[in-house]
Amino acid sequence: MHGLVHPTTRRVIVTTLLGLSLAAPAVPVLAQDGFPSRTITLVVPFAAGSGTDIGARLLAKDMGAHLGTTVVVDNKPGANGAIGAQAAARARPDGYTLMIGNATSNAANYAFFAGRLGYTPASFEVVGGLGASPISLYVAANAPWRTLEELLADIRRKPARWACGSGNATTQVACEVFRRKAALDVVTVPYKGNPQSLADVVGGQIAYAFSDAAAAQALVESRRVRALAVASPRRSPAMPDVPTFVELGHAGFEIGGWSAVFVPAGTPAAIADKLNAAIRKANDAPEAVRLRERTGGVAMNFSLAEARQFVADEITRWAQFVELSGVKPEQ
Repeated sequence: MHGLVHPTTRRVIVTTLLGLSLAAPAVPVLAQDGFPSRTITLVVPFAAGSGTDIGARLLAKDMGAHLGTTVVVDNKPGANGAIGAQAAARARPDGYTLMIGNATSNAANYAFFAGRLGYTPASFEVVGGLGASPISLYVAANAPWRTLEELLADIRRKPARWACGSGNATTQVACEVFRRKAALDVVTVPYKGNPQSLADVVGGQIAYAFSDAAAAQALVESRRVRALAVASPRRSPAMPDVPTFVELGHAGFEIGGWSAVFVPAGTPAAIADKLNAAIRKANDAPEAVRLRERTGGVAMNFSLAEARQFVADEITRWAQFVELSGVKPEQ
């Protein structure tokens, strides 16, 4: 039955972090005129098929073309992106290890796992923005609810254990903030990534999930899930028929995701500049533009200074979101 939860409703991800200490930063290396002279690794701290992963693979192809080298994607999912981020933070700061960070790994996690991540904001330098995308609430295409109001009425009327699926810290906050705002008796079930939570929506194991549009796109196009509402200030151009939560009477419920490229702290400025230029060119590639158009994303073609200010502001904003959600930071 839609909405019913199997016995295991929570996964304690902080245990994955126990015993992992913050590694000392690597010794900076000097920038070389020949950079890059070998393959670059792009760490993706989320599962293959996630919205972050989809964007990363386009970026790897286009960046490699602009830099004249191969950029390979290395997925290291787990612990809300912390496993991959820890690995990237420990890498040599020479420009040959990059990481796709996002609102989860490089903003919300700092509030969720205060002092227990194995990395801090000082572990990284951001070298470019990629894009921002809306988060929406998805149900199975064959579910009985055609509108958000119908879903909420069913949750309030039936004494079942209802569940919201989340694939990262960003969507976990979305589940919890909406539960509080709408006064719902719903539990949040965490998954390794949004594709996994959406798969259980399709299978009927959980009632609904929050996800970025990129991760849900294939399921939307194959008519296996549909969005009931989008958590953005205005309707998404990619889903013009889907109302916003604000339109439906849920004022202030505006939560979105973003992604950016990070390098280990201490990476030489000349290399950071070169990477930023390649990222900005890749953002303008036709395939990247088409992906944003399909998913309602917005390009973040930032300079280095703009990217740094954006990430600093997002760390502050997500600390406030986590506080509003009522989710207790892991100790």
